[in-house]
Amino acid sequence: MSCVGAIAMAVTGLVLASSEPITIGTDAPFPEYTYVDASGTITGYERDLMDEVCTRAALRCDWELANFDQLIPGVMSGRFDVVLGGMAVTDERRVLVDFTQSYHGTDPEEWYIGPPGAPAPSVALIGVQSGTVHEAHLRRMGYRFTAYPTEHQVLAALTAGEVELALGPFQTRRDIQDFVAARGLDYLYSEMIPDDGVAMAVCKGNTDLLDTLNGALDAMRRDGTLASLEDRWFE
Repeated sequence: MSCVGAIAMAVTGLVLASSEPITIGTDAPFPEYTYVDASGTITGYERDLMDEVCTRAALRCDWELANFDQLIPGVMSGRFDVVLGGMAVTDERRVLVDFTQSYHGTDPEEWYIGPPGAPAPSVALIGVQSGTVHEAHLRRMGYRFTAYPTEHQVLAALTAGEVELALGPFQTRRDIQDFVAARGLDYLYSEMIPDDGVAMAVCKGNTDLLDTLNGALDAMRRDGTLASLEDRWFE
């Protein structure tokens, strides 16, 4: 693939010197992982984490926003060198890309939101963001669903009555809780969608970059930086 070995690198210990910047792709509607703040800046837990990785590995890093369903195809094609943003590690995705070590755990219980009295997922029409583990789950279950490119479109479809339920990473997010309360919706049904934690993805076979990212993550875990970031954003 075009992205394998695309970066010329020289490694000394944990420090990697690159002649070219690396491009980081992310979707950013997911507080507290990644989101765009009032000033238009990508921020959040994974922004802080990746900035620290770039500093430790002496990488020049550029950020680019994309819809979630463009992230894995983008890293496979060479558009991005690294993708992240609440990226759950699953066996299906491991076939397509290589993941770093996991740096954040997830709750496998995921919730459907909708108006009170909405039918169960097995019979409802469900809105979901394309490219997510939630879409993959609905497909495995054989449920009826409509996939939308962005979470905003999923929620707009639910509000307009175009779908009866919406499935996504909704349970612990204040922005979704506010959305649900303001529109008279509710957390109606839950199902288990397990994964192997949250990680960064690189093109399959790009071992130099993968090793560099893992080396920085190892150092951040040893010196307490990862724990400090967890406390800042999730406690």
